[in-house]
Amino acid sequence: MDHVNQTFESTTVTLDGNSYTDCSFRNVTFVYAGGPLEMSNCAMDRFAFQFDGDLARGLFTLYQLFGTEGMLTILRGFTAPGESGEVTLPVG
Repeated sequence: MDHVNQTFESTTVTLDGNSYTDCSFRNVTFVYAGGPLEMSNCAMDRFAFQFDGDLARGLFTLYQLFGTEGMLTILRGFTAPGESGEVTLPVG
């Protein structure tokens, strides 16, 4: 569903399968399961994330395998990979 120039306040917003253009989000909980999403020129103030579905299970598996710091290191590798594109997990 396309959302254009809408304000979302104090509500739950499902991200999967939706597009948001020029929208404002205040005090919302974003629910995301890893599906397609488009977001352009939106403003956000006070928000939380709730992961669902396969994405939530995948994140929990990373946590179980590598602990909090290892999981965060892997996630950082997707957003800021090193020159080689590899992620080095902490030892311990």
